[in-house]
This record gives sequence, C-alpha cells and structure tokens, in this order.
Amino acid sequence: MCPVFYYAVFYPPKRIKKKDTLREKSIEDVVIVGYKTQKRSSLTAAVSIISDKKLKDANTSDVSSLLQGKAAGAQIMQGGGGPGSSATVKIRGTATINGPSQALWVVDGVMMNGTPNLDPNQIESINILKDATSTALYGSKGANGIVQVFTKSGTAGKSTMNVSVNNSFNTFNNGRFKLMDGTQLYDYFTSLKNAPSIPSELRNPGYNWLKNGTQTGVVQNYTIDFRGGSQNSRTYISGNYYDETGTVRGYDYNRLSFRINHEHTVKPWLILKPKVSLSYTSGKDRQGSLYQMYLNMPWDNPKAPDGSLINPNSYSGTWYGRDYSNYLYDLQWNYGKSNQLDLIGNFDAEIKFTDYLKFVTTNNVTYRNYDDMYYTDPRSIAGDSNKGELTESYSKDVSKFFNQMLRFDKDFGVHNVNALAAYEYNDRIYKVSRAGVYGIVPGTDVFDNGATTGRKPSGTKYDRAYNAFLFNAEYVYDKKYFIQGSLRSESSSAFGASQRNGLFYSYSLGWNIHKEKFFGVKPINEWKLRASRGLVGNTPSPNYGWQDLYALTQMYNAQIGATWYQLGNPNLTWESIYQNNIGTDIRAFDNRLTLNVDYFNNKTKDLLMLVTLPSLTGVDRQYLNVGDVRNKGWEFNVNYAVIKSENVNWDIGFNISTYNNRVLSTRNNSIQLLSNNQVAIAGNDVTSFYMRKWMGVNPDNGAGQWEVINADGTKSVTSNYNQATLQIVGAATPDYYGSFSTNLTVKRFYLNANIYFSQGGQIYNSYRELFDSDGAYPYYNQMVLKDSWNRWEKPGDIATHPVAIFNNNTLTNKPSSRYLEDASYMKLRSLRLGYNFPDSLAEKLKVSSASIYIMGENLFTITKFSGVDPEAGPADNQTTYSGTAGAIYPIPRRFSLGFTFTF
Repeated sequence: MCPVFYYAVFYPPKRIKKKDTLREKSIEDVVIVGYKTQKRSSLTAAVSIISDKKLKDANTSDVSSLLQGKAAGAQIMQGGGGPGSSATVKIRGTATINGPSQALWVVDGVMMNGTPNLDPNQIESINILKDATSTALYGSKGANGIVQVFTKSGTAGKSTMNVSVNNSFNTFNNGRFKLMDGTQLYDYFTSLKNAPSIPSELRNPGYNWLKNGTQTGVVQNYTIDFRGGSQNSRTYISGNYYDETGTVRGYDYNRLSFRINHEHTVKPWLILKPKVSLSYTSGKDRQGSLYQMYLNMPWDNPKAPDGSLINPNSYSGTWYGRDYSNYLYDLQWNYGKSNQLDLIGNFDAEIKFTDYLKFVTTNNVTYRNYDDMYYTDPRSIAGDSNKGELTESYSKDVSKFFNQMLRFDKDFGVHNVNALAAYEYNDRIYKVSRAGVYGIVPGTDVFDNGATTGRKPSGTKYDRAYNAFLFNAEYVYDKKYFIQGSLRSESSSAFGASQRNGLFYSYSLGWNIHKEKFFGVKPINEWKLRASRGLVGNTPSPNYGWQDLYALTQMYNAQIGATWYQLGNPNLTWESIYQNNIGTDIRAFDNRLTLNVDYFNNKTKDLLMLVTLPSLTGVDRQYLNVGDVRNKGWEFNVNYAVIKSENVNWDIGFNISTYNNRVLSTRNNSIQLLSNNQVAIAGNDVTSFYMRKWMGVNPDNGAGQWEVINADGTKSVTSNYNQATLQIVGAATPDYYGSFSTNLTVKRFYLNANIYFSQGGQIYNSYRELFDSDGAYPYYNQMVLKDSWNRWEKPGDIATHPVAIFNNNTLTNKPSSRYLEDASYMKLRSLRLGYNFPDSLAEKLKVSSASIYIMGENLFTITKFSGVDPEAGPADNQTTYSGTAGAIYPIPRRFSLGFTFTF
C-alpha cells in the first residue's frame, strides 16, 4: 500500500497582494485513507486528520498520549503517569463485552500489535478512521477503529537538518486525594469506638511517606532529523534520545530511537521505498512503593535515630502499621532492570504500468525482544522467607506482513474510477519464558552463583495467522456524486476449519451539494453529505478457543497427567459489527469555518464470551458466541479562523462526542458477571456496575444502610451488608467528552492551548475501601475527608459517613455504590507559548531558523472526584477501561523549555 502520508497538489495562484491575505490558494487536497489515495472532496468516510503541528503540544515518549482531544470520537484514556506508560485509544465507545476494544495501529501501511514504540518526532500526520468505509478493508482487526500513522519522508531540492532540544520537569500530582498526617490520624484513631489507648506523643505531624518518596522528575528529549534528496532520491533520517526519571523516586526510563525512510526512483516506472526503524528502551527500577507510601502510617519512621533503616519485623520499638512494611529497607539492595528492542523493517516498492495502473508491494517484519530481571536480596524483608531470589524473563514477538496490490485510477471525462485489488498475509509468533532461583549469594545477578534451589520455569507461546483478498472501487461523477464499495474475504487461524473464513464489506454514498447549479448560498464554500454501511468482524482474544485444551500441571504416580482445561467450540466465529454512519462536512465564510457532524449506529452480534460450565462435565470453561450490543452516538467538530491577517492569526477549535451503548442480549438473557464489579444485563450499559446500593447512614445509630429489593418488587433498607440486593447502580460510560483548543499567532509570538473534558459516567474509587474504611483498617493511614463529607457522631446527625469503629466488621467499606463517584472532569491539557527568532538573529546563530518555547501540561483539573485522577481509571493491561481507580501512578504536572534549530 502506498506509504505517502498526506499531500496537496498546488495549482499556481495569481500573485496575492497583502490586502488579499485572506484569499485561499487553489488547492486540491489528497489524503490516504486506509488502503486508498483519495481527493478530500470525494471522501465519503468518517475520518479525522491530525497534522504534525497539532501533535506538538505534549512532551512524551508515547505517541498515543498525543491524541487526546485531537479528534471527535476518539477517547484517549491515560494508563498512568509513570515513565514510558502509554494510553489506550478507544474509538466510538465500547462495541463488545469481553473482546478487545482498543483501536488498531497502522504505521506506514503495516498493522501493528498494540501501540507502536515510536518517537513522536518522526510522525508527519495521523488519521483516525472511524466507520466501515475506512476500516472494512482491514477486516477483523479494524473493528474498533484505526489509528493510521504516517512517518516523515525526504524532500527533493534543498536539504534541511532540524535539531530539537527539550527539557522538562515533572511534579508529583496527587489530585484531591489527601492523606492524614500524624496529628489528624491521632484524632481519627482516638475517635474510633472501642479503640485502644495510644501515647499522646503520637499527636504530631510524623513522617510524610508520600513527600519523602516522591520527587521532581526530569525529562531530556533530543532529536536530530535530516530531510533532503534530489529528483530521483529522497531521504529522511531521524535520531532521538529520550530520558525520564519518575516522580516516584527510583525509576529511570530511557529510549534511543533511529529511523531512515528512503525513496529512490530507479526507473520512471519503478520506485523503491525501504524503511528501517530501531528503538532500544531500558528501565532501571529501584522504585519506591507508591502503595506503601499511601498505606504506611506517619507514626512509623523508616529510619532509626542513628540513621539506619528499620526492619519492622525485628524492630525492638513499636511499629504501628499492620503490614510491618518499610519498602526503603528492601531498596537498600533490591532492584530490577529491563531492556526492549523494537525493529520495524519495510521493503516497499511501486511499479507503474501506465498513468492509471500501478502495482504497490508492502513487505514488513516487526521484531520485539524484551527481557527483565529482578533481584531480591536475602537480607531484605521480601527475601527473608526464601533466602533471596533472582528472576528473569524473556519474550520474543515477531510479526510478518505482506500486501501485494494493484491500483487503478483514471478519468473518463467527468467520470472517475478509482479501484484496488490486493492479497494480504499477516502472522504473529509470541513466546515468553520465565525462570528464577532461590537461596542466592548477595549481590549476584547470575543464576548459578551459589543458588540452592530453583523456581519452576514457566512460559507461554502462541501464534496466529491471517490471509485475505480485498477489493475496493469508487466511482465519481463530475466531482459531485460518489459511490464506493469494498469487500474483504479473510481467513484466521483463531477459528476452526468450518468457521475460518469471514466476508466483510462496506458501501458508501456522497454528494457535493455546493457544486449543484441550484445551490447559490455564497457564504458556504463546500457542503458534502455522506452515508455508509458495512460489516466488520472483531477477532477474539483466545487463539485456540475452538480447540480442546489440556493443562499438564497434575502429577499421578510420579508421572505428568493432563487435565481437561477448556472445552473446544468448532463453531466459534467472529464477532460481527454492523456499522452505519451518516455525516456532513461544511466549509464556509471564505473557508474560515469548518464543521463536521457524524451520527453512527453500530450493532455487534455473536459476542464472544468465556462461559463457565457445570463442573460435572469435567471441564468448566468454553468460549461461545452469545449476546448482542448496540453502540450509537454523535460527533461534532468545529474550527473557526477568527482572525487571519499578515501579523495576527487566531483560530479556535471545538469537538464533542457522545455515545450510548446497550447490551441487547446475553446467553439465555441471563446475568453475565464480568470483572471489576461489572455485569452484562440486557437493556443496560456495557460498563454497568453491579453491586449493593448504598442508602446512606441511619441517623439514629450511625449504621450504614443498603437497599433490599423484595420478592414482590418493593424496596426496603438493611444494615446487614449480606442481605442487601446486588443490582445495577451506575455505569462507567461518560455522557459526552471532547476538547477546546485555541491557536494565536501575533507576529513572531504564538500561543497554543488545549482543554479536555469528560462529563458523566462513574468511577469506582477502590482506594476508599482501604483509606476511607470506617475503622476496618485502623492501622493503615486514612484519607482526609472532603469538605462536603462528615462522619456520624451522635443520634440525629445527618452524615455522609457511618460511625467509625475500631476493627469495624460491619462491611461498610466493602464494594457498594458508596464508593462510586462522578467521573466528570475538565483538564487544562497543555499551554504552550513560543517565539520564532527573526532571520537576522538566526543568521547570527548560523542557522536558517530558530524558535524557543515554554510549555505546561496537566496544569489543573476541575473535578469532584476524591481520588488521584478520574482520567486514569486505569486501563486494564492497556486494553479495556475498567472504570475502577486503584493503584494509580498519578499523571504528573509537567513544565518544559524547548529550542528548535533548522540548518
């Protein structure tokens, strides 16, 4: 497939005088959407195009984090604030229950496994593909939308070299989650009903575990890239070094990356396009335990009066914390290291048979090698039971991708036909091995240096392959009417022989109303209507769900025995997603205003679920296709150039997305329990929380209360947790989300800002089970109650919190809607102020151009959520959003200073 990213064909305009600076050049935009090159005017797909200029408002190692707020319909969920962490990209909501819901990444035409480890500086543009017209040719992998990335290419003519230097400082940002100091904790502890007496000397601020375990993190980001070439040869070369220390002490992350994209015209009919990308990432982990920083009590100082670190298990003094934990004692010796090598190699070519027919071949190998080791010293608390431990793991992930395509594009007067036909093959082999030894010699990092015993080795290996034939054709009449259709016949090794093949399709229509003779609305420059429908399939996560599986984990008569682990399902098949989209695109007021509106309505059938079987069958699990889900919503995107002149330019942008999903059916229309206190029940949201409903505090005795739904449908309350009724009490899906952006340029100064918001939906603050526990965990630190909260103390009190009891066993801190909170927030995502040096100063610096900027990220968040950050839910293994706020590494507040120079 053609790796050209995004370009424009310019028709020479007449010379424009200064007073006519608002006049637009005659321009014909051409974009790559999926496998196709299309004129923007004939585009019938729901696509958001993000240029590299819009990707410069964040300083991060992760390309997925750059996308937040850049496109309607794309929900970016941060996976946390640790160095090297990545975000999850979800496009148009949740279309499945247990299957994968994250978007597919496609880099220069190649489908990737997960988020690619790319240097963001290498990216030229990104397309967000959202409907069947743009994704159907990707078949089962494109069911949840596509993030299509185009890296930079060389240029003909004058060569340029750019140097970018960026240094940032990250500050720990704990949101509204505040822990008690020693004085507050003393007052809380002594107020507990039936609490034992404690020394009054404890009523002092004590040791601040969180403050002493966190720091200002430092980021260094340096990039050098070269773009140049001649008429027949074009080259882009980029090198980057990124280093970040975490805001939690003891972790360092760095990455070296290199890319070369070359394009050489061997003959007028033959173009070769090799590409190589290499990244080496390493991490050094002597990281403090954020969990213990929250948990440990300020009355416990990790250091003795002589400065030595205390082992709470052998400490002669009093250690109040229940878990006797002092991570600093272990970190004297314990550490971890990791290394990752990513190699992406393409050998692409283009053969031109005629002006309208060419052959495009894309051939790729993606290789990832990862290893880590963790050393646990025998002197540490963690190593006391096994006399120390050394563990190592290795993984190898290799994918091959081949696409051989014929492309046809020809005008017949006012008619245009654009078509392609291709064969595609893709496979993946993944293997991981783990091993470890016990009883090690202190300081060793080699297995056979004195180890007494070994841990049982473990590992995983799986493979999967696809092949497909695909076809697409588009007909355009007089640049006014468009019709397009596509087919993909795909086979996957994830299914049995009878269900291995899937046929996916799409068709779409478009109409440029502004080109009609009857259209005489002068303020409107362009107005297009478009509609599409298609079928795509979602690939299940199990690679062998159609087969009987056996576990070789049991012993009988000193021999390995096989245990039936999974019942195969030879009829297992794709999740089928029927996608419908209608939209309109408008440009008005001399192209100052751009408006895009889309409505989508998608239905997923044959949901793939891991079902629990009766144990009497001898095997208790099987994958089945059961259930349906509907997902629909609206997307609005508006951009307006408020001022457009020689010295001042100001534009504003706004996008908002809303979606609603419902489970239409489940297996036998029964209750399907999911993880994270969630459930699938027909008629309800896919992310519904299923737990007891909190009914507040009994003002007479301060007891917690929950709702009971009686057999006759009436409702009552109970103070017995186990008698309360499990029911749906909310959902994680927001009502809407979006962003507001502004870009202001005044002569050589520029200002960019981006505000991101999400409204509605709920988040389960599981931390409150520990830190807002009503005395259930009296020897854990507790959170400071919000100003609007109060605790019951005497009969008649109207309180948000029940009576606090020492070693409370009333279960008021167990899962219920009490800890469900509003997940709404608004965040100043980024603010950037820059200055472009005048040419005279640049000449003195011996460069052709130079600029400087300062930038702030994650500057403030407006929310009612009492936890660390409602934005980081977090993501479960970076694939699905759980709506549960647990052990979150806070997203830091970042301040950056950067310089760019062009030679």
